[in-house]
Amino acid sequence: MPIAGPSGQTVAVLRTIAVAPVRGVILAGLSLLGLGALLAQVLVLILTTSFGLIFLVPWAVDQARRVTDARRKLAARWDLVYIAQPYTPEPAPPQPDAEGFYPSEGWLYKTPRMPNLYAKIDWMLDDRATWRDFAWLLLNATVGNVLALAPAALIVYGALTVPWGVVLIVLGFLSAPVLLRLHTSGSRALLGPTRRGMRGRPSQWLLDWGHCAGLAGLSLFGLVALVAPRAWRVANYRRRVAGDWCGVPVAKPFATRTTKRDRLFFAVDPVVGLLITVVPVQLVVYGGWGLALPQTWRWFAGPNEPDWAAGWYGQIAGSDWLAIPVGVALVAVGLRLSGPAARLNGLWTRLMLAPSPEQALAQRVRELTQTRAEATDTAEAELRRIERDLHDGAQARLVAMGLGLGALEQLIDQDPGRAKEVLSKVRNNSAKALAELRDLVRGIHPPVLADRGLGDAVRALALDTPLPVKVHVDLPRRLDPPIETAAYFAVSEVLTNVTKHAEATAVQVDIRLVEDALELTVRDDGRGGADMSRGTGLRGVARRLSAFDGVMTVQSPVGGPTTVQMTLRVSEG
Repeated sequence: MPIAGPSGQTVAVLRTIAVAPVRGVILAGLSLLGLGALLAQVLVLILTTSFGLIFLVPWAVDQARRVTDARRKLAARWDLVYIAQPYTPEPAPPQPDAEGFYPSEGWLYKTPRMPNLYAKIDWMLDDRATWRDFAWLLLNATVGNVLALAPAALIVYGALTVPWGVVLIVLGFLSAPVLLRLHTSGSRALLGPTRRGMRGRPSQWLLDWGHCAGLAGLSLFGLVALVAPRAWRVANYRRRVAGDWCGVPVAKPFATRTTKRDRLFFAVDPVVGLLITVVPVQLVVYGGWGLALPQTWRWFAGPNEPDWAAGWYGQIAGSDWLAIPVGVALVAVGLRLSGPAARLNGLWTRLMLAPSPEQALAQRVRELTQTRAEATDTAEAELRRIERDLHDGAQARLVAMGLGLGALEQLIDQDPGRAKEVLSKVRNNSAKALAELRDLVRGIHPPVLADRGLGDAVRALALDTPLPVKVHVDLPRRLDPPIETAAYFAVSEVLTNVTKHAEATAVQVDIRLVEDALELTVRDDGRGGADMSRGTGLRGVARRLSAFDGVMTVQSPVGGPTTVQMTLRVSEG
């Protein structure tokens, strides 16, 4: 039963003063748990940037949130200060598409495990509250411990120096509630909700750093590509990487040969390209492996420190305590610089590998001349095919129908039984002629393509294919009819080629629109080999695509699998 009145208030105040030093000791123990969570986050950051162990990120963030949630509960219980949860809502679980796949980061997954992991990492790292928790853990292990342990330290030291220490004991008890109140106020400022969001995306910083590390490796590989017989393939790959990783698209040359500029790029890139990307890479590597990890290892290993944790490793200006914060700061700076460094590397690649204006103009003229000739040849061949199909198919059926109707006219009065037989044959020829005309129209322009668009047309095509075909479509809008027709027949021819030659058991078709390019990818699990890239069918596909600035590449190693990639340029809708 609570005690009312002034005496009850006095008892409550005395009780608060008496238990405040004990609560400070409890907060100090919580700070030790927070220090462990802080070190876990640092180690996971190092392991993630060094070895790609991203699955550890949610675990480390959860450990930190457990400690901060405990501090919020203690604030509500001891000081009646409610600190609301500051975290943004957790993202919804990934949902499969129409084909049962889970799209994430430009890839398709059969299960939601990896997409869910990526979404959770982005949610945690891009939440400002996560980094405020990190700051609270760091401050609580230093300033917070001073506020929490100062009263207990005064009381213990005063008890050891009685009678002169009586003043220290009194001061310790009287200062404890005030210092703990300051601790709660600081915790509420850092652990409560914030109105501002993150200015950047830390998850994107990690991805950019990985791109920088990859670009540094590609720069060193330039020494090998310099003497490679088909160095133009490596140059085209660098052009594609500049667009995908750096956000700087680089045009590909029309000719498939290695130019002097390609050789010059491979000769200079190991120096220039490496200088551009080595700064953020080394900041993260040295900050993590050179400072934070060695010093942490020394603390866990004991007084017998290894040789690699001294001097430049695990120390700053001879101080062990500065190693962790400076190491973390270097890692943060390296991650933040990764994006600009990657873009600068892309600009350097475009400067060296992009065709000059004169070359681009000459290349465009040659390309238009060739595509116009190929489009004319394709149109003439298509007209000849239609004429041949009409002559050999529907026209012959119609002639047979005319002869049958003439005979029917003579037999209908003389021999009704024979007339019924002739009428049955005429009806069969009519049905066959209609079916052949429908097939011919479908070969010219399928009705489902005009009515439902490219995605549904390819799905209908997959249903008619004898192999199981998975189709994934990412088209935010309808495309121009000529482009949809070219893409449809390109996929149709590739599926026919797979059915005839691949000996596959499953096929996957990916269709997506990326800015001004329509990307078509057909993958199968067949035997692969040279037969997959031969024949007039795929050459016809290449000619059809060339009319739309399209290109086709076939990767078909012996033993499989085979991947056919096709790209068409589209106009803005």
